[in-house]
Amino acid sequence: MNFTLKQLRLFVSVAENGSLSRAAELQAMTQSAATMALQELERQLSHPLFDRVGRRLKLNAWGLWLLPRAQKMLADCYQIEQGFNGHSPIAGQLRLGASHTIADYWIPQLIDDSAERYPRLDIRLSVNNTHSLLQQLYSGQLEMALIEAQVQEKWLKLEPWCQDELVIVCSAKHPLYHASTVTLSQLTECEWILREPGSGTRNTFEQALKGRLSPLNIRQEYPHLPTIKRLLQSRPWLSCMSRLTVSDELANGDLVSLPVEDLSLTRFFYFAWHKDRGDHPSRLALMELAQQMLSKSSS
Repeated sequence: MNFTLKQLRLFVSVAENGSLSRAAELQAMTQSAATMALQELERQLSHPLFDRVGRRLKLNAWGLWLLPRAQKMLADCYQIEQGFNGHSPIAGQLRLGASHTIADYWIPQLIDDSAERYPRLDIRLSVNNTHSLLQQLYSGQLEMALIEAQVQEKWLKLEPWCQDELVIVCSAKHPLYHASTVTLSQLTECEWILREPGSGTRNTFEQALKGRLSPLNIRQEYPHLPTIKRLLQSRPWLSCMSRLTVSDELANGDLVSLPVEDLSLTRFFYFAWHKDRGDHPSRLALMELAQQMLSKSSS
């Protein structure tokens, strides 16, 4: 096979941008030249890489298989170029995903520390729930994500980062606000406002209650933490949230954490990446920086 790095770079750009015309623009090619280059790559590989629906190009199974390998190859070439030019390999763009809780309470400090230590590393942040971040990792839109749930996928590599605790909370408007203990059965008698399905918080909460309770009375589901907290303070509802996200409200008494008997809601935050992408110096450096940040916060 005689495919070139330029062809692979074009393929990755089309996959990441979802548009041949945009990829051609980014690669400083005419659209006709980009079309011919992509067709030649597919001919050399003896497989189409995209499903063509009108003007849209969507990765097919072969394209999805090739994407992380092509991204890794291009990243390795970039590191070689940097090394021979006398530059640090911790440079270039790194597309990082983070779930909402982590993005709100950890990511700003991580990006700030990274900018100080690795000024040539450009972190592009995507904030979403765990389910959506996994889709972005699989499709090659992200190099790494920080997620809130342990997920079993053959293509996925996970490494624990830090422990977190979920708490069941309510406001003074709720009948259980002053309860010294709360039973599991009492939870089914209440109305709830929860994170949306697909979030790490929701997944951990449902796994902890699985097989132990009848379905809860869920009034509302929202992806945004401030919305849930504001509604909790005005309505007699319960919610399950990370203690990090409600630390201020718990401290000033706007919300209270209910002492629920026989219910463990601890979990880990994880580094996650596509295992076929292999090791990446910038990703490894950012993971080390996150561990150091965690050590400083606990000291």
